[in-house]
Amino acid sequence: MRNPLGSTRRKTIAGLVTVTALASAAGVLGAGVALAGPNSDPDVVAASVAPDNGRTCTTSKLPVDLQPGVVVAPGSDLGLTLDKQKNGQYVVVKLCLPEGRTPNAVQILTHGITYDHRYWNIADPANPDADTYSWEAAAAKAGYATASIDRIGNGESSHPLSTFVDITSNSTALHDVVEALREGKIDGQQGGFDKVALVGHSYGSFTSMIEASRFRDVDAVILTGFSHKVDIGTPVNIETSDYPALLDPQFTGANLDPGYITPRPGTHRGLYYAPSTDVDPRIITRDEATKGTVTQSELVNYPLVEATPLKVNVPVFIINGSKDGIFCSQQPLDLGTDCSSAERVVQQEKPFFPQAPSVDAYVVKGPGHDLNAFYQAPGAFGASMDWLQGKVPAQG
Repeated sequence: MRNPLGSTRRKTIAGLVTVTALASAAGVLGAGVALAGPNSDPDVVAASVAPDNGRTCTTSKLPVDLQPGVVVAPGSDLGLTLDKQKNGQYVVVKLCLPEGRTPNAVQILTHGITYDHRYWNIADPANPDADTYSWEAAAAKAGYATASIDRIGNGESSHPLSTFVDITSNSTALHDVVEALREGKIDGQQGGFDKVALVGHSYGSFTSMIEASRFRDVDAVILTGFSHKVDIGTPVNIETSDYPALLDPQFTGANLDPGYITPRPGTHRGLYYAPSTDVDPRIITRDEATKGTVTQSELVNYPLVEATPLKVNVPVFIINGSKDGIFCSQQPLDLGTDCSSAERVVQQEKPFFPQAPSVDAYVVKGPGHDLNAFYQAPGAFGASMDWLQGKVPAQG
């Protein structure tokens, strides 16, 4: 497979290090990998995805700029952009159009760490033909188009040197997706969309809010599995649960550098579901069997990402499960967000969005962090679509 950086000439980054030097330090430039771990059972991967009911979907690759950032200033680039026409980087976009409708608005769905676009269309183990856990299907029923992506360095998108996969490069790539959707350049489009809403989950929420703040090019932002306060045990939990993907049998032969990491076997429940138990255990088993990766560069400065001043100038909606063990406080002094009510969430989050015309929230009683995978997911989808229709209608 083609080197992700192609024949890009050596360029000095902040006068300190060159692309070639970085590549040498990491061993090799990572090549693209298959959806989920390349050695994941294809039958299990297929079983993890719900059908595309009520919508017509097209999956394609969109070339994107690669713009690494400043570690101590998330969202600030190094003054170096590896142009999309030359760098060989791309993100996978699954565009879905609702059958029988002509949407004016599209939702860009951006997943969290160790996941890919399948998170937005989770299969129901009890009824494989159902849409129980599909945000994509709920959006289509509400009249919206969706564009679910594999973030740069994830899923079937390109995997550059892990050092380059951070919040800045993530938000730049997402900006490229926004522009392409507005201009009608994604395969399957029937013209450009007038309205674009960003919908993120976890690190995808980080990516969405930073993109909206940097580029101010969208009409609304929905943040799921997210808040600006994190349980004090989360950093240790994530770091001790992860190890280099090259050590995991699911990624053997993937040619990923050591900065790409993945959850150790048996850790998904503790990482993304606990303390809630309101989930079909078969979904968690499939998570384990089809897991993805995250880079150390995405994790190393997340406290600074949380502290970054935001210039988001559109309506913001935050939706969490009450038992989100990463962001919502579960016991005294754990430093998480008080998710006891939507009002309490808004009080804590509104200061981070001083330019937003409105900040609203919704707390779903019972679910843990991976909100889309819990029994209460349909209610979460409905609340989100109702809110968005009031801000950015699907048609008209």
